[in-house]
Amino acid sequence: MNNLKSEKGSYLRSAVNQPVDWYPWCAEAFEKAKERDLPVLLDIGAVWCHWCHVMDRESYADNETAAIINENFIGVKVDKDERPEIDSRYQKAVSVFSGNGGWPLTAFLTYDGYFFYGGTYFPKDANYGIPSYKSVLTEISKYYRENREAIFAQSLDFYNRIFEESGKFSIFNINIKRINDAIKKDNSINVDYVKKLLNEGALEFKLHFDGDNGGIDESPKFFHFSALELLSWDYIINKNRDSLSKGVFTLKKIASGGVFDHVGGGFHRYSTDKKWIIPHFEKLTEVNANALRIYSYYYRLTGDEILLNIMNRTLNFITGDLRDRLGGGFYASIDADLGNGDDGKFFTWTFDELRDVFPDKDEFNTVIRLFNFGKDGRMHIEEADSSNVLYTDNTTETISKRFYDKAVARLKSNRDKRKKPFVDKIRYSSINGNVIYSITELSKTFSPFDANRKRLNDIAEQSIKPFLDIFEKNGDVGRFVGEPGGSVLEDSIYIILSLIGLFEATSKPFYLVYAKRIAEYVIKNYYDGDRGGFFDTRHTTKGSKIGFLGYREKNIADYSGYSQNATALMAMSKLYVLTDEARFKDIILKSFKYFINEANTLKYNASGYLISLVYYALRANINIVAGKYGDKAISDYFDKAYNFSKNNDKMAINFNSFNIFIDTHNRDIVESYAGFGSHKKGDLPVFGEINKIIAEYDRVKKFLVFQCGDRSCNMNRDIT
Repeated sequence: MNNLKSEKGSYLRSAVNQPVDWYPWCAEAFEKAKERDLPVLLDIGAVWCHWCHVMDRESYADNETAAIINENFIGVKVDKDERPEIDSRYQKAVSVFSGNGGWPLTAFLTYDGYFFYGGTYFPKDANYGIPSYKSVLTEISKYYRENREAIFAQSLDFYNRIFEESGKFSIFNINIKRINDAIKKDNSINVDYVKKLLNEGALEFKLHFDGDNGGIDESPKFFHFSALELLSWDYIINKNRDSLSKGVFTLKKIASGGVFDHVGGGFHRYSTDKKWIIPHFEKLTEVNANALRIYSYYYRLTGDEILLNIMNRTLNFITGDLRDRLGGGFYASIDADLGNGDDGKFFTWTFDELRDVFPDKDEFNTVIRLFNFGKDGRMHIEEADSSNVLYTDNTTETISKRFYDKAVARLKSNRDKRKKPFVDKIRYSSINGNVIYSITELSKTFSPFDANRKRLNDIAEQSIKPFLDIFEKNGDVGRFVGEPGGSVLEDSIYIILSLIGLFEATSKPFYLVYAKRIAEYVIKNYYDGDRGGFFDTRHTTKGSKIGFLGYREKNIADYSGYSQNATALMAMSKLYVLTDEARFKDIILKSFKYFINEANTLKYNASGYLISLVYYALRANINIVAGKYGDKAISDYFDKAYNFSKNNDKMAINFNSFNIFIDTHNRDIVESYAGFGSHKKGDLPVFGEINKIIAEYDRVKKFLVFQCGDRSCNMNRDIT
């Protein structure tokens, strides 16, 4: 065994028996490199990553290659899911250096941790226009020995260029006029400017739009869920129906392609082609959480049954295959591979395999037509018995949904008998927070009396409990569910959003109390009080600041998901609405100022930031609905408040408003608010107002709606 036997991350544990003398990222590894005067070989990957498996199998499990590494390098292996802060910094280095990033990430560092050469996948033998890995290792070792002083000087200069100088640019070379355009002298947001900026971001996305297939005209093809959400906001705020149309078109194209798992539900990581047909088959929980949220938003805007079906099937996948039913929470990912060289074998079908499931000739031929067998979904064109990815298109519209459902059920029953891909059962806090947040957003689709809402709330409440327990004990949500330490900004931020969502979904006040407490922890540990914005790591992170970890990142670019600062600003904006505390407002405005120039440059690549800016600028309503459980008037209220496809004139007001239902006959809920008073530590003004509303209901004994703001609530008879 190497030095990974005590590690927790699944990618590291999968390499325990490799002949490379791997270290995890630690001071000991870099000290050993300095002691032996050797460069560091940094491998960053993930257990779900197909090409990581290929490189592990070809090179790191190969004794000859391992011998070269062990003699000439100190090997450090990093799980990108466990240590996103390491991955993000060295991804940037390799991308700037080579023009490409991704996994596996292969980087060569000085013993101080500074990058001097790297790439992604290197084949065992020269191929794809890439030299063999052994020749790369040999040449790098030779170059290091012969050019040691130059490497140290150049690597430090490279670090300064991509980090320190870029930081200086965003701090000092700023456009003051742009800041003044966005934020007025009285420190209020210029709503008209924000609407314009939102529209410009949507327009930039649409300039690159693939009119045939939806999404960005690129290959490989990524979902860009944050940009799709931006399009929905452009419709809501600017009444831009073209943005809504292109968003719906894209989501339907994605759902018909093979990048959506028609048999098991849920989404693969991305498409290798423009038509969304052949995916990279790994299924990441983070991707599916974002998909669930975006499909639910568009369904609420349109009432489209196709979007509803995909939303439900994605939810079933997340709460089925990815859920820890006993401990609560959600697993990290499902692998693409079963073994050597079988990318996607579990998810694809040959003609013979399909014939076994559908022996009836007519049914078999209908399924062939339904899922486009033998067409663009062929995995290996040169093979007569190639496996096929299932996808649908417009030619299948005449085939009934009933037949589709029946065919999918039979395929799933058969596929469930196959050997299953590896499920990474590590439960990361950021991923779990993202899922819980998405579930609470989805619950808004249903009235408080709907059984679906209760089921969603039960799942979310079970899943959030470990975070509250560990925060109560250690003052930190942790990187791993239920374990202290190791957290980064995204862990706490997604937990805050999920707690705010649970407060709205369940009306239980302690969720908002915890959201505020964790926000205070985030402000103390991550907020840049001098300039604004949030760092991705804590001010006092324990452990060494080796190499690029000496630089603390703040960015708003959406890469695989939503940027951490965008998510943080959304969380702070929601808390400002619910608490009306000036410090949240000050933090938000200072941060918006810091990033506004970068946002103007990035456009839709900073969609998360633009959405947060719009959300803050429009100041969401808090509507307190008081009455008896089962009251038809309450059911009607929620139907009107959220059914935007039939309520367009109120859409901008209601889309992100808080609607808190207080069941005045539920003693547990009533007493939970009675436990808060102005003299109580952690009390919030909205709790006192809710107590007054409960008292008013007891007086009049009828359905009430109050709209709250500026630390008070007033009766609103025209809310919907």
